[in-house]
Amino acid sequence: MFKLFKSKFFWLLLLVIVISIMVMNATAAERGNITFLEKVIRDTYVPLQSGVNSFRNNWDGWTAVFSDKSQLQKQIKLLEAENSRLTMENQSLQEYKQESFRLRKMLNFDNSNREKFDLLPAHLIARSPNNWYECITIDRGLRQGVQNGMPVISPGGLVGCVGSVSENSAQVNLITDREMAVGAIIQKTRETNGIVEGLGDSNELRMINIPYYSKISEGDRIISSGLSATYPPGINIGTVTEVTREPNGLLQVAMIKPAVDFNKLEEVFVITGYHPVEGFEVEEE
Repeated sequence: MFKLFKSKFFWLLLLVIVISIMVMNATAAERGNITFLEKVIRDTYVPLQSGVNSFRNNWDGWTAVFSDKSQLQKQIKLLEAENSRLTMENQSLQEYKQESFRLRKMLNFDNSNREKFDLLPAHLIARSPNNWYECITIDRGLRQGVQNGMPVISPGGLVGCVGSVSENSAQVNLITDREMAVGAIIQKTRETNGIVEGLGDSNELRMINIPYYSKISEGDRIISSGLSATYPPGINIGTVTEVTREPNGLLQVAMIKPAVDFNKLEEVFVITGYHPVEGFEVEEE
């Protein structure tokens, strides 16, 4: 086959055929009849031309398909990029919405309790996975008026107290820490002066030293009694989830769900000043 393409005779014959076809096309329109040779050439040429045209049309079609596919892939990439951008914007808007809700809640809480407390807002800036329910670090310290032992609250209730202070930050010991203890009473009866202590390894509290005759039951709210030097009275601690009696039968023990969700804690208030008001309780949001 390749030898044929290299043959001078082949190219000469091809040239003659092409010239003949051109002459035939140029003169056929002026004559009504065509010669036998022209008929043979035309009968041979027409199928070839039809095949060439068919191939050209198919080639154009495939070229269009590949071109459309390329354009489609570009559009898909653009749409994917736009979808990623919109997803990020939506996440940012949701975060702004949640932050706005929390800040409004903090502001309302501050306004409601301004006569009773001097409140310093603070943000949680650090927390160790090893002592998740024991302590947090906030972005307020000595420069902002924070002192060791000051109580820390949130719109939900009691958080803990300041354990150590540096210039611009402070460590807060949470009430869920097993080393923490808070004097507490049952809100509805006001009769029991028990002690609420942390368990250290869970988002749960325990109230001990409850006399056997105290009317305490599931669903009761527990608040700070104010008998300790650290915590003012009336701060919400949590809700009773279970009550059992100790083996000696003289005391009861109550399990308490904290009013504060320590897993979602982001902002708090440090109580830098307390103005006693008889019979008050902290207003919640």
